[in-house]
Order: sequence, then structure tokens, then C-alpha cells
Amino acid sequence: MAKTVADIEDQISTILNEEWNIRESNEVPSTDSVTHKNGAVKIDAAFLYADLAESTRLQKGYKNTFAAKAIRMYLGGASEIIRHYGGQIKSFDGDRVMGVFAGKRKRNNAVLAAFAINWMVQRVIAPQVKVRHDANGTSVWVPRHGIGIDSGETFVARAGVRNRVNEHNHNDLVFIGQAPNVAAKLSEIREPESIIVTKNVYSYLDAAQKKKLKSGDNPWRGPFGTTVGPHKIDLFKTSYWRSLSA
Repeated sequence: MAKTVADIEDQISTILNEEWNIRESNEVPSTDSVTHKNGAVKIDAAFLYADLAESTRLQKGYKNTFAAKAIRMYLGGASEIIRHYGGQIKSFDGDRVMGVFAGKRKRNNAVLAAFAINWMVQRVIAPQVKVRHDANGTSVWVPRHGIGIDSGETFVARAGVRNRVNEHNHNDLVFIGQAPNVAAKLSEIREPESIIVTKNVYSYLDAAQKKKLKSGDNPWRGPFGTTVGPHKIDLFKTSYWRSLSA
């Protein structure tokens, strides 16, 4: 049934004036666990955004079939790695994926996932693509990406419209707070270092995440004071990679 002007006005008024039914949780909520009308969940979580760089140039400079493969390789591999380290996949946005980590080791697990995604890009995707392009005599696409991680208390609600019969995916969770917003912005920064985390993440990392396993040197640079939107934060950066661990 088509909506009228009055229907839209009533919907907006209802949303604006109803009270939230808020609960706290130590786990990342699923869409079905949050009431559509006025349900909300507060969680303390780490947010990882992994963003494939220069996807517009990729789509312009290569055939659509290869560009689609490149994006699928990155998003598919990153998603598997996020899940391997206990994260929940909660958002895809073009060539970017968001992973949410909860629990006592949320920051360490998010950083381990970032190391492994960087390994995947540098040691798995790039070599295989080079071999394929060399064999075909075509120009080589060199994958670049950015990962941003922040953590903190976040307000989770459900947005969109109710699904009709036989409809799906017309509503989903939205994550509101500094941590998801900052992590998303950090993933867009194109610097020599592919992984950028906030001090709130770095301060909680184990020694194993702050040192290279062989040399013992700290692979991180920082802190670097900066402003991300309205937030003044300290950042730590690295291009370190570590293969998938058990």
C-alpha cells in the first residue's frame, strides 16, 4: 500500500517522541535481538573498518570483471579474517567492511585481524594478481588499503522500515558513537602505514601486538595528535603484517 503525506508525518512524529528501551550487553547484538520500534543496546566494543583504496581508479582502469574480482577478494578475505578473530561482520559499504569485536580481548583481537588483513593484501592477493597479469601480458594492479580501529561505548539501534511479507533487509543495525565514526574515518586516510589505531586501542595491546616477533622492535609509530571530526585523539600507525594465527 502506498504511503501518504500523513503517514510519513506520523512516522516521523512517533520516532521523535517515543522513549528508548535501552539495555546493556557484553556481546555484539544481532539485528533480530534489537526491537525495531524503540529497542537499543549499549555495548563497549572495538570497531575495525577495512577499506580497499582507489577502487574508483580500479574500476576505471580495468575491466569490470576484474574490478569485481578484486573487491570480492578483499572483502571476502577480510571478512573471513575478522570472523576468525571473533569479530562480527556488521556492515558492507561498497569496498569497505566493518567488523565489531566484544569481550575482554576486543582490542587485541581487532589488531590481530588488522595484521592478518595486511598480510593477505601484501603476501596473498598482490603476488597472485601479479602472476596472473604477467601471464596475460597486462598491467599489474597493486592492491592498497587502509584499516582504522577505535574502541568505546556505542549506542546500537535498528533503523529502516519493517519488512513486509517475503521481504528482507529493509532494516538493520546502526552503530552510533565516537568509536565507529572514528574507525571509519581512519580507514580512509592514505598514508604509508596501512593500519591506524587510536590510543584507546594501543594502550590495551599485549606486548606481542606491540613488538615484532623476530626482532623485538616496536613496529608502531606514534602517538600523533590529530582531530577526526569533532574528536581530538592520539593515533598510532603501522604497516606491520602477521599471517593468520590459530
